[in-house]
Amino acid sequence: MNRQVEKLVNGNIAVTIPIRLKYDGHKTVILQPEKVVEALDIETMSPLQEALVQGFQYRDALESGEVSSVSELARKEKQERAFLFRALSLVNLAPDIMEAILNGAEPRAFTLSRLRKGFPDDWNEQRKLFGMA
Repeated sequence: MNRQVEKLVNGNIAVTIPIRLKYDGHKTVILQPEKVVEALDIETMSPLQEALVQGFQYRDALESGEVSSVSELARKEKQERAFLFRALSLVNLAPDIMEAILNGAEPRAFTLSRLRKGFPDDWNEQRKLFGMA
């Protein structure tokens, strides 16, 4: 992912990450950068990378109207609803954490098993929890 870091005059740091925004008539959502997923080799993806990509695929299926509910998606995917909810929660990770996962650069202790236990919504708290602060 092409990211720019810039130190501002007031001492703060600004991180710029290219994203796509989509407005569906009700809300605006941040879409995953296409080139990141295209760069992954499906054959060699880690379970963590695969779960993150699945989370976005499931979210997109729900938002596009391809399926009308998580229950319908679970039937279609032949998965338990709890599994889908865990996968869907991954789209709420901080962008830099997603980038680290997709690049295979996440800390060794950062596992799919750990993510399934839940994590805070606040991105700064996520970074602290996963040792990426």
